Amino acid sequence: MTTFQAAHTKEQGITFVAVSVRDSLLNDRRDADEMIRQMSRHFGCPAVLVSASLRLYGHQRDIVNFVANNLRRLPWREWRAA
Repeated sequence: MTTFQAAHTKEQGITFVAVSVRDSLLNDRRDADEMIRQMSRHFGCPAVLVSASLRLYGHQRDIVNFVANNLRRLPWREWRAA
């Protein structure tokens, strides 16, 4: 079983998930896009990836900007996936 850190939340009427990933994942766009697809499917909403060095990647600019400006106040917790 895999564990990961994520913040699944609803802000300003939009539900999304921010997922903590290792820095190297964001170096390969295909890997990052696949992770976004997997996390979006798992949580049923758009996903934004947040690397350890605080680089952000996502397909919806408004959500990426919101995460960038509110990173510390998101409800981060540990999740488990099979």
